[in-house]
Amino acid sequence: MAGAGRSGPPLLFSSPHFRRPTMLRFFKSPAVQYLGLFALLAVTLFSVLATPWAERLFVQPFTQLLVDISAFVLAPFDPRVQAQGDILRFSDGHGAVQVLAGCNAVEVCALLIAAILAFPGRLRDGLIGAGVGVIALQLVNLLRIISLLYLSRGSESLFEFFHHYVWDAMIGLEGLLVFFFWTRWQSRQPGNAPKTIVEDAA
Repeated sequence: MAGAGRSGPPLLFSSPHFRRPTMLRFFKSPAVQYLGLFALLAVTLFSVLATPWAERLFVQPFTQLLVDISAFVLAPFDPRVQAQGDILRFSDGHGAVQVLAGCNAVEVCALLIAAILAFPGRLRDGLIGAGVGVIALQLVNLLRIISLLYLSRGSESLFEFFHHYVWDAMIGLEGLLVFFFWTRWQSRQPGNAPKTIVEDAA
């Protein structure tokens, strides 16, 4: 029943808080925009990497390059190490590792590239940061390949433990650390500090 002097039914949610376009403000927030762009870039990169031509023209040659670099680095210290395609082995037949798709750190690099390029800032800075981050990840990945080669000469259980747990965790942690320190550096650059959610809502 309407009160005196009021025509029509009472208005529900008539406070100023509920009249605001909350959904629009939500999607305009920097955090949501960053996550959306990151997801878009990550899905795009993984979709490209999953294609047969990317596997043939990039993933396989890059994986073999990692094996060749590992053999080149070890050659002055251990002439027994040989590279054969995607396999790094000892010439005496005791110990070998095959570097497959999950061991080349390409997926972690793709996630790092997407995370850095989606972060607010100049594209040039993002490309430089992504390049430096990929190099840092692959340097540690070379250590992983070399260490697993020597572990393959010993206990199989120890090899599997380092292969599936220790090194996977370390590569992932390094990716997070690279992204963390890069965002801190990027946010301190003149004119690059991203708006906060509070500033955006003002």
